[in-house]
Amino acid sequence: MGYKHDRDSFIAAGVELAAADGLNQLTFGRLAKQLDINDRSIVYYFPTKRELLTAVVAKLGDDMRPLLADAFGDGLITPQEALRRAWPVLASTEADSTMAVFFELLGLAAAGSQPFDELAPLLLCGWIDWLAPRLDVPQDVDPRAAAVAAVAQLDGMLLLRATVGHDQVAAAATYLGFVD
Repeated sequence: MGYKHDRDSFIAAGVELAAADGLNQLTFGRLAKQLDINDRSIVYYFPTKRELLTAVVAKLGDDMRPLLADAFGDGLITPQEALRRAWPVLASTEADSTMAVFFELLGLAAAGSQPFDELAPLLLCGWIDWLAPRLDVPQDVDPRAAAVAAVAQLDGMLLLRATVGHDQVAAAATYLGFVD
């Protein structure tokens, strides 16, 4: 007889819990309660909370990457075009819960909370490293610097969207050329 849950099902349930209650509230006990199992089963796959959090954060990033890859297409695009293509994907109600977890991660990292202070740079650098080779920039411009600038603009706008509301950010998104 097989096991009721495996590593992937624990990660999926962890993503659901993080989206519902916050990343900082993700514990072995809460995850075990949601799955109606003993928390020792989780420890078998994730010996530490840091490993569980790392897997959940990686899954969130992995889930967004194909959506953005589809939006970006195959060829090189300018940083401005990258913003135009990323905005409707990330500024959507479907992405809101993922973005909320992302911003919670950044806030906990900025406050120096462990292990979030180590996980946030990994996620952000992964996103920047993924974006940089897709950007069409002049030869004298470092593509990674352009990617950092694009991510800063996009994340700033998404943070404002999450905090002051969609309507107030819509005009700014148009002004910045994220939308027509």
